[in-house]
Amino acid sequence: MAYARPTVNTLMSWNLNESNFTFLDRLKICKFFLNKKNFWTMTEQVQEYEQAMADYVGCKHAVFVSSGSTANTILAMYLKDKSINDTIVVPSTTWLTSVSPFIREGFKPHFIDVNMQDLSMDLNKLEEYLETSSDKVACVFITSLLGFVPDIDKIKSIESTYKVKIMFDNCENTLGTYRGRNISSFFTSTTSTYFGHQLQSVEGGFIFTNSREEYEYCLMARNHGMVRSLSNIAKIKYANPEVDARFDFYQLGNNFRNTNINAFIGLLDLKRVEEYINTRQKLYSLLLLRLNSNLVTVPKMRLLNSGSNCGDVPFCIPLIFKDKESLELTKEFCSTNKIETRPIISGNLLRQTCFKGYADPTDYPSSEYLHNYGMYIGLHNKLTEKHINKIVSFLNQFN
Repeated sequence: MAYARPTVNTLMSWNLNESNFTFLDRLKICKFFLNKKNFWTMTEQVQEYEQAMADYVGCKHAVFVSSGSTANTILAMYLKDKSINDTIVVPSTTWLTSVSPFIREGFKPHFIDVNMQDLSMDLNKLEEYLETSSDKVACVFITSLLGFVPDIDKIKSIESTYKVKIMFDNCENTLGTYRGRNISSFFTSTTSTYFGHQLQSVEGGFIFTNSREEYEYCLMARNHGMVRSLSNIAKIKYANPEVDARFDFYQLGNNFRNTNINAFIGLLDLKRVEEYINTRQKLYSLLLLRLNSNLVTVPKMRLLNSGSNCGDVPFCIPLIFKDKESLELTKEFCSTNKIETRPIISGNLLRQTCFKGYADPTDYPSSEYLHNYGMYIGLHNKLTEKHINKIVSFLNQFN
């Protein structure tokens, strides 16, 4: 089938993401730097940001670390120290550091294919695996991919039925909800506040938990394993009288701390969270409404007011094609018109060099399809209806 060749049609730049920060924000950041009373490394602002994020998510504890990847690393360390089982169950399409920290800690990865509705782990295939192997599993680590919310009720049922620990990587889905609750409130979860994600602190990540034990572990793991990271009451439980309390190392930690600078920036951004949610959902709704192509599919956005339990806040605009020609023409169109693109994260993770040998990539047909026919473009609060019309106009020729 012959399609029109891509042409240049001048449009404002369309990057994967843009800085959320205004000129007034930058003045506030300058004032923070100029105030000699402000300590730049981890103290009061970090604690304030942690409390604000815990309140927003609706969980008991939040730990601010240097990135979403180091948040995942701390969870891998925790499981290594606390679990007698040796298998981590992960999706076959996810970010590399949603898997690699667990392998580095000695876990055996077992991959589960994703589904094509919300792009998270295929829960039916997960159950098939757990029916025979749940006794091996240290954790099922589910990724909420690209801002789409998995079926939390079914996941909670799986957790209860098979007696397995569930954790979530929500690094691309800081804002999604289920039954009106932020998805990071249901299970121990991580997220990212890196520049390219839904909320921004330049660099940063969080661990969210309702477990006091996990919280204390994460605080120490973030700061070299030191007991002094804890509250005065908690210190008593872990203190070693044989060493100086200022350098009392309870566990094998690392330096995963973040700074007051990043926390201050993150607090500025958090104030606009509802604006970000509304803009992303509005633009994505426009795209769904106007897209009319037989050869391009986009995951549906589900909202509470439409009768769904899910409150998706898309991280980007995933485009999944039915043929290679339309995919390649769209990539060419985007390149010509300076629309930044990416593959759908790893594609099939089992085709990445560092994961070859763990499993046969052809055993994961949904990940294979995303690998061969998927891409995404940015979705952020600086985009307009004109941007959406631009890409839709091009895609609608594919019929």
